[in-house]
Amino acid sequence: MRRTRLLAYTAVLALAGALAGPAGAADAADDCAACAGYVRHQPLAEPSTHPSMGGQLSVTLTARLTETIIGGRPARSQVYNGQFPGPTLVVSPGDTLRVHLRNRLNPDYLPYGASSEDPAPIFPGQPYAGFTQPLGNPTNLHVHGMHVSPKSPSDNVLLSIKPGEDYRYRYEIPADHPSGLFWYHPHRHEYTDQQVGAGQAGMIIVRGGLDDVPGVGDLPERLLVFQNVEVKDGAATSSQYQTPVHRLITINGQVQPRLDLRPGETQRWRIANASTERFLSLEPMGGVELRRLAIDGNTLDRPQRITRIWLSPGQRTEVLVRAGSEPGSFALVQQRFNQRPTPYGKQPRVTVATIRIAGAAQAPQPFPRVLRETPQRDLVAPGTEIVRTRRVVLTQSPPKFFVNNQRFMDHGGHASGAVFDVKVGTVEEWVLENKSPEWHNFHIHVNDFQVVARNGEPVPGQPQWFDSIAIRPGHTVTLRLPFDDFDGTWVFHCHVLVHEDHGMMALVQASP
Repeated sequence: MRRTRLLAYTAVLALAGALAGPAGAADAADDCAACAGYVRHQPLAEPSTHPSMGGQLSVTLTARLTETIIGGRPARSQVYNGQFPGPTLVVSPGDTLRVHLRNRLNPDYLPYGASSEDPAPIFPGQPYAGFTQPLGNPTNLHVHGMHVSPKSPSDNVLLSIKPGEDYRYRYEIPADHPSGLFWYHPHRHEYTDQQVGAGQAGMIIVRGGLDDVPGVGDLPERLLVFQNVEVKDGAATSSQYQTPVHRLITINGQVQPRLDLRPGETQRWRIANASTERFLSLEPMGGVELRRLAIDGNTLDRPQRITRIWLSPGQRTEVLVRAGSEPGSFALVQQRFNQRPTPYGKQPRVTVATIRIAGAAQAPQPFPRVLRETPQRDLVAPGTEIVRTRRVVLTQSPPKFFVNNQRFMDHGGHASGAVFDVKVGTVEEWVLENKSPEWHNFHIHVNDFQVVARNGEPVPGQPQWFDSIAIRPGHTVTLRLPFDDFDGTWVFHCHVLVHEDHGMMALVQASP
């Protein structure tokens, strides 16, 4: 089912760099067998940035198969502008963002499938079940989490841009758009998993909000883009049902980078899970305190004390990280996670980075107490009218995945599948039910939602806002969704992208 993302190495570089600081927690957790031979423990490098000026930002993104660097080693991959990950776009509410997307991908790519009903090979570039002709390598662009129009030339993910073609997007960002971390990636059905997994992804930062909060906006910022990477020496074949030679978690294209803080220092970390399917459960093995500020571009009313950072695929968060007073090196660990009842689904505990506390000490500053002048909107508040309640059931019979027993298909730009008709300006309640043996990850375009219950029980405390939410096997999650501002057609789907590509997606049609 999985398609290959990264192609053969063209060279092998010597391992360079050594873990700074004394042996300790970082060494004890250094259990990444796949990381051997990569350059590790180097200072975190961040993607290039393109800030808006005068309310405008115009950029060109060229998607191309090219040689890039992953973990200090050359690899061929499909990326934007030759960068892994792509450049970071920085805008403000009220700006206009223009993106000139150029598809220069290899048109001979073969997608994947498993039957005559979905006739394409499991591995790209290899014939399967009698299918021997390439289907091309179309693409498009989605601005994940952003509240913008779903119509062309804005966030229309039903477009298909063929190799050799260009498209000019224009996103009018509302003046009241939330600040925070968002991202862009391809969304052409049947190709999304392969293209995102190959590295076609980049971040969008919307300024404002937390930037103006004392004790947040004046702190040093770090951007951490997590991606799951699979590379096999000398061949372009990997699958959920095979064991790739190298299965890595990269941060900004690096393998186990080093995150430096001074004793007592507080930093603001923007963290994105740009993986195609990996659920992140990140835990520092000592040395720092954490306070969560935002999730999926939604600023919390107050900071939340946390000890672990949980992000399903596609989610983002902002966290304050305060170093302790003692120098040392500490592992940042991805904890074990069982995603599905197969050997592939058992993801091991692995070190993803080292936090090094060293240098001249700073006087620790207190965490802020309040993050917003006005509380978040609450759809559980008395007087909220719920115009309709729906049940959304997620099922599977691999390689097919379903929403309410219907499978999304794209027939040359004419989409078919479950259709949800809604009215602009209304609020609905949806009960999501996962009737499959593995985790799924619900994501909807254009509007965020508030999670109000799990397994029929109201969530404790203030219900939070998300654009993506994980659903355990056999569990339910209840959402309240406002359909604000925009009419048109968009989608919701599982953001385990191989599930989306195999049919776990549906259309939303919003009328005025």
